[in-house]
Order: sequence, then structure tokens, then C-alpha cells
Amino acid sequence: MHHGEIRASIIMPAHNAEQYLDRSIGSALTQTEQRCEVLVIDDASSDATAAVVARIAGQDARVRLLRNTVNLGPAGSRNRGLAEARGDWIVLLDADDGMAPHRIETLIALGEQHGADLVADNLLLCPENGVGPVTPMISARAFPAGKYLSLAAFVAGNVGSRWTPRVSYGFFQPIMRRDFLRAHDLHYEEKNRFGEDFLLYVACLRKGARWWITPEAMYRYTVRPGSLTDVQSAADLARIRAVEQVLLRDAALLASDPELARALRRHKAVIDRFYSYRAFTDALKAQAASRALQVLFESPRSTRHIILESMMRAPAVMMKALHGGYRGIPRVTPSLPPPGSGGSGVRRGGGGAPAI
Repeated sequence: MHHGEIRASIIMPAHNAEQYLDRSIGSALTQTEQRCEVLVIDDASSDATAAVVARIAGQDARVRLLRNTVNLGPAGSRNRGLAEARGDWIVLLDADDGMAPHRIETLIALGEQHGADLVADNLLLCPENGVGPVTPMISARAFPAGKYLSLAAFVAGNVGSRWTPRVSYGFFQPIMRRDFLRAHDLHYEEKNRFGEDFLLYVACLRKGARWWITPEAMYRYTVRPGSLTDVQSAADLARIRAVEQVLLRDAALLASDPELARALRRHKAVIDRFYSYRAFTDALKAQAASRALQVLFESPRSTRHIILESMMRAPAVMMKALHGGYRGIPRVTPSLPPPGSGGSGVRRGGGGAPAI
């Protein structure tokens, strides 16, 4: 079923992203599948983001500028794009990324061929400064052929590793059938500025979405130097924990899918560790000593989490202190797992955050 002449709605939140937009929007407009609309949501930028988009829209009617009067973050901005979208497929594109010219045509064809509701490709990790190799996120050895992605496999693919922080299924940017999202009233959790993608994809798979992934890397993901350590909040992590706790209380679900049960327990253990550490350090920063002690001694496990995480992060903390402390270092504001307080035009990094 086609909605008019629009096959794909490309949704691009942008916050203070003026320097990237000609390239990113250009990669959307030069797709071999030309029946697209590009919805750029200016998330209350303080630079010339809106002016750049307006200029491009004046040259190509497929581009539409939507402006937020207040900063909604990536989830709120994407939800606004979802509400305005008219295409058969929703395509996510961050303001500082890009796509190979054949990407949308290829993914739609795969979606139709495999009866999929979500379709994702591998990512090309591209250093922002151009120094270093451009490499696929998942190697050909680990990802040799296309396959369906189950809920269990998706959750397991987000557990990640401290040594491979940029290898996570949570970084996928799938295209999604608009009719499927609307039929199940699915949207992003606007309160989360971290892991909002993870929560949406879990909800899609819980509703029975068929997700096909292909090893071909057609999405150009810009990698910035920095760390995601200070991006996620305790509240973000608490909402992710709550979703997983609900799933882990579903005895029938777990009995029917032991692989999912194992993946959820492993993933929740990671989230628990980061939640304990984040809640503890947030309380310390707020000079709320009683709250910090409450979190520290909430359980033997939380005490262990906080001590171990503090020890592992100590070298990085000391290095930042030696270089003038945290205030002197620009903060990375991501959007995918966003991976930010500032919206969705700038993100990236790796290392300190859980792989979601």
C-alpha cells in the first residue's frame, strides 16, 4: 500500500547542526529512490540551522522545516516527525550522518522481499576529522549474511563490551513501516534522552515486528572523539530498568523463550550497574549526602556496582582533573544512544555508557 507518491519519510532532528546539514540533507535528496520527503526538525537551535534548512527547502520542495519553540531532545523531535510523516517507510537520519545513494531503495526492497516491518543495515563508522579508517561497525566475520532479528538477539546484541563500545545493535538506524507504528501506537519515550531507540525497538519487537538486518553498510555514522560517560541520567536508566523488570516478571514469556530470559538478565545487570553508579554520583554532585548513602547501601549488589565502577572510572576521572576538570572539557551530546542535553544534532563517543 502506497501513500500517494511518497515512499519514504526521512526524519532528521537537528540541534545546532548548521555545519553538517548540506551534506546530510544532500545524502537524502540524492537517493536513487526519489519518492521521498525530508522532515528536518529544528530543535530550538541557537545557530543558523533553521536558515540553512529553509535555503535547501527553497531549492527542493521535498524538504520541510519543522521548528520546535523549546528543546524537545531527539525523542520528542522524532515523534513530531512521525506525526507529520506521509511516506510508507520511516527513515531515521541524524543531522551529522549520511547515507549511500542506494540505501533507501535497497532497504525498502529487502523489507518487501522479507515481509519485514523494520529493516536495518550495518553502519560505516566514519571519523569526523577524516583521520583513521572507515570501518563497518560489525565485521564481515561476525555478520556474514542477512537474517531476521529476534527480540532475544536484539537485547543480547546491546549488552556490549567496555572494549568494543561502538559495536551494538542499539546503534542500528532501521527504516520502519509507518503503518506498523501507527497500528500499534508506537513512538519514542520523550522523557529519555538516552536509550530511547532501544525502548522503541523493544516495543516494536514485542508487538510482533519482523526485523530484517543486512550486513551491507550503507549508513555513514560520524564518530566523534569523546565519551558518553556523563550523558545518561539516572532517570533515563531507571525507565529502561522498569521496562526490563516488567518483561522479567512475565513468566509465560520467559518460559517460552529461554534465550530472551538470559539476554534480559544480562542486559539488566549492565543497566543496574550504571544506574547505581549514576544515581550515586548524581547525588554527590547535588551534595545530597543522605541520598548518596541510601543508593550506596541499597543492597550488597548496588554497593559492589558503585565500588567497582568507581575503580574502573578512576583513571579517566583523574585525567580530566589533571586537565582542568570537567568544566573545561566540551561535553559530547549524542542522539543515538543519546547517546544529550542539547538535542540531536551532535552526539557520539564511546566508552563509558552502557551499550543500548
